[in-house]
Amino acid sequence: MRHLTVALLLLSTACAGVSAKDRELAQVHQNLASQSLANGDPRAALAEIERSVAKDPENAEARNLYGLLLHLYFARLDASVEQYRKAIELKPGYSEAKVNLGAALTAQGRCAEAIPLLEEARADMLYREPYLAENNLGWCKYKLGDVEGAVTHLRAAVAANPNFCLGYRNLAEIAESQGALDDARRLLERYGKSCPDVADADYRRGLVLLKLGRDGEARGAFEACAEKAKEGELADACRRQVEMIPEG
Repeated sequence: MRHLTVALLLLSTACAGVSAKDRELAQVHQNLASQSLANGDPRAALAEIERSVAKDPENAEARNLYGLLLHLYFARLDASVEQYRKAIELKPGYSEAKVNLGAALTAQGRCAEAIPLLEEARADMLYREPYLAENNLGWCKYKLGDVEGAVTHLRAAVAANPNFCLGYRNLAEIAESQGALDDARRLLERYGKSCPDVADADYRRGLVLLKLGRDGEARGAFEACAEKAKEGELADACRRQVEMIPEG
């Protein structure tokens, strides 16, 4: 009887665990997901990461990538939160997943839940992208009405990464909301220099220039926006702005 009990225990353990072969196949699918995403095919990436998680549900990195795809490319916030939480459960010190979870919670208006996670990631000296934690903390503080705290974190973000476009955009939005239009214009110029191919920087700069009464410069910004965006809603919006501003 004792030998039978041991045999059943071993069988149960084998069934519950992940075999080396499954783990290897899961890694292959995870790599294919990353490659598909890099090639601009999020649907293929999602299919691959679902195969990866099915083969090895205990891989924190795969869970994080799964959450990222659901979050950024398919707007399935509840599902992404579930995947990020699972990644952190599997790997409690996983700062990248904490920052991603914080961003998803922020998008749901749950900043009070996001801030402790972002603070943990910010305190992690080994986390290689602290500017992301600082940016998300700053935006949460702004959403909660703490403008001073928001600006402090966002400035820390662009100090840590001087080419961090989103940090400049967020700082500019706060400056504009506070009526500091010259500061907003300057920050949007920095946004444009850091991300020269992003039409949004020109569009936002054009709107601020209009508020400053600098119509000629605003027209130039909208023309640059339309040229970069080429087609779509943003391109159309920029062309409409150009049509409304007289030449000269």
